[in-house]
Amino acid sequence: MAFKYILYFLIGGTIITVVTYFASHSRTMVAAFFANLPVMTLITFLTIYHEAGEKAVVPYAQGLIIMLVPWLAYIGTVIFLTPRIGVIASLLGGISLYFFLAYIIIFVKKF
Repeated sequence: MAFKYILYFLIGGTIITVVTYFASHSRTMVAAFFANLPVMTLITFLTIYHEAGEKAVVPYAQGLIIMLVPWLAYIGTVIFLTPRIGVIASLLGGISLYFFLAYIIIFVKKF
């Protein structure tokens, strides 16, 4: 049981390391490619399937599509604000907007 969580952690850490390496060496498109690889969702789909079966995979995938809206707002905020107020402030603004929009979506979807 604990082994699978260690494996998930190692896979996630490996992806973050690869992205950081390429981004810090001015290979931003390669870094973006690795950051957006569907490896994490692939693994998540497989683990959800293993834990809960096929019927749990589709609602999760639908949720991913819905939650693209807050994620795109987050990325857009970082792109727009970074040259104006710096990286840290733009990340804080972007993640705040993400949580705000996600909360609204989750709250509205509940009713």
